[in-house]
Amino acid sequence: MKKNLLCWLCCVLLLLCVPALAEEATAERILAAENDRLALYLDAGLCSIDVEDKLTGKTWSSSMNDETAEGLKIIPAQQKKITSLLAVNCTNLKTGLGVVNNLALMAEKDLQASYELIENGVRLTYYLGTYQVGVSAEITLDGATLLARVPYASIRENGDFSLVSVDMLPYLFSATDKAEGFFLYPDGCGAVMEFQDNAHYKESTRLYPVYGDYQKQPALLDMFAQEAPQVLMPVFAMNRGGHGLMAIIEQGAETSRVSLNCSNNIIGINFLFANFQYRRAFDDKRVTDRAIKVYDKDDIKTDYQLRVLFLEEENPDYSAMARVWRDYLLENGVLTRGERKPQVAIDLFLSAPEEGLLFDTPRTVTTLKQAEEILTALDSLGVKNIKASVKGWTAGGYGKTPDHFPLGGAVGSDGDLKSLLDTAHSLGAEVSLTANFMEAQADERGYSHRNDVVYTGNHTVLTDKDETVFMLSPDVAKEKFDAFLNKAKGFTLNGVRFERMGQAVGFNYGSRHATTAAQALALYQTMLDESRAAFGTAEAEGGNACLLGHADFMTDVPYQDYGCQATTRAVPFYQVALHGLVDYAARPGNLSSDLEREVLRWVEMGYVPFFELTHGNTEELMYTNYQILFSAEYTAWQERVAWAAKQFTEGPLAALCGVCIERHERLSDTLAKVTYENGTVVYVNYADEPAEADGIEIPAQSWKAVTE
Repeated sequence: MKKNLLCWLCCVLLLLCVPALAEEATAERILAAENDRLALYLDAGLCSIDVEDKLTGKTWSSSMNDETAEGLKIIPAQQKKITSLLAVNCTNLKTGLGVVNNLALMAEKDLQASYELIENGVRLTYYLGTYQVGVSAEITLDGATLLARVPYASIRENGDFSLVSVDMLPYLFSATDKAEGFFLYPDGCGAVMEFQDNAHYKESTRLYPVYGDYQKQPALLDMFAQEAPQVLMPVFAMNRGGHGLMAIIEQGAETSRVSLNCSNNIIGINFLFANFQYRRAFDDKRVTDRAIKVYDKDDIKTDYQLRVLFLEEENPDYSAMARVWRDYLLENGVLTRGERKPQVAIDLFLSAPEEGLLFDTPRTVTTLKQAEEILTALDSLGVKNIKASVKGWTAGGYGKTPDHFPLGGAVGSDGDLKSLLDTAHSLGAEVSLTANFMEAQADERGYSHRNDVVYTGNHTVLTDKDETVFMLSPDVAKEKFDAFLNKAKGFTLNGVRFERMGQAVGFNYGSRHATTAAQALALYQTMLDESRAAFGTAEAEGGNACLLGHADFMTDVPYQDYGCQATTRAVPFYQVALHGLVDYAARPGNLSSDLEREVLRWVEMGYVPFFELTHGNTEELMYTNYQILFSAEYTAWQERVAWAAKQFTEGPLAALCGVCIERHERLSDTLAKVTYENGTVVYVNYADEPAEADGIEIPAQSWKAVTE
């Protein structure tokens, strides 16, 4: 069945307040699909959909239908937007001015809209005549979930304008400032914005690139540049009035963004949605007096799909939402349950180069023989199940990327590495090599500075401002790993730690090695899988969820958000969802200004204890490119490492390493409560005096586990 309707049929709904608008929109609805749990209705004007959840009795609409919006004045232009199923963002590539037009589909006077009922749902097709851009959206029911899909084959660009992005269901996740509840979005480990928290009012729109911003890799930023938020998960959620929704970007997440929009004087509504990118923006390097964006000439050829889950639990908090995402990962085979053992992660730092007038000089603070001594000393203090990784082992020292064999002569020989591995295995420890195949130093050989590096869409090389660090094309990084792997197989390693891999997904616009983000991600996953096949495990720096099921251990996983003003508080959504299924660590404890507090964070959020140690004095590294190790000499740290390690490898915490978290709660600013699936409850007290909860006293700056 097909029906064609002109835009004016949809624009007669220009009323003064949201409740009247919602009532009019539901006056005539078309039943598009139904099953035991859900019913999907299409508005007769083709501008919105409603989903009735039979279990909870709640009806959700893609039009803003918050019950607390009564009396909220909305200007006509905004009323058109809040009734749109999706919004299309276009630019004129021929003029090259970089201006993006945000087009709510019900706002164009010559919009052509049609629908067709398909299996389990409906296909909606829109064509914006003024811009000569068309797109289709398929909305279907899949069991207890809703799928919103934009097939790439449906996109039409017949004129000067080209598609930049699509905002999918922009007002399905929406609420006024009067509503009870919150948004949850993937900033850091997870962030919450409460609707009644006035701090978000008038805040600018925040776009979170899923899996990170590749152009803002740490090595490319100077010391004054602000780091981009780590966006580890393609997930966002909402609790409004005691009912919950969750969205998971299933296809195209590596080129999607999560958009957080706060209430303001123009529109008193908060809304959260997925933005599907078809063209990236880059600064026009030809213009220096003002900022002008240029957009990709060729589009990103991918199908996008968003899955919306209707939460069963009444008044779900972030822990309930994390459990839903965990169940999703398990049900889809991304993760599996299995036996896990408590471990202590130790990075052994060897060498870094000091820049000289003519030549760089390696400053070695640990040899392979001395690394062997460190592991033996820690074992004698009772530190068991060490998961060690060797950094700075390559010729020239740490940072002489891409990493490759042979070993640096200053750190030792192949025989020394084999001896270290033999000793480690006799102690029950595991040893991996930390290697960076993503970056290349300007003064390193073995790669083409013109052909093997990443080019952005404005035809410039992706590098830092001094042009000392370049990003290698993802397929070239795979070639460097293959060469490394052939040599590494000669050693009884336990794995490879891939630096940078879990922080952002790459791409390359260069003609020689053109690589999409989807192709780069597939290469990353293959490298991890090959490491696991060769050595038993694979590790990644960064916690991006796209590597789940491929990486056994992830480092540099944040335990806070990245400081958006709209955020009410950070929450450990990531940790609640993944604890017991994958091992993860934060930054090394000896880089913290307060180790005792850092250990409490590890206890609260289920981290693997983590340290980075050297044999010699770190003052030797003062003039190298590795100046973060202010204090790492193992003789000064071994007692504290042993103290921290025993808390996790002995006693109640050791038994929890493979147990999932059921619920995380903040009882006060200084007291946390973590409940595990097996009934164990861990209380963490950050205060300077004892605290009490549930009739249990927790000592000052300490933790206590209570087992059923």
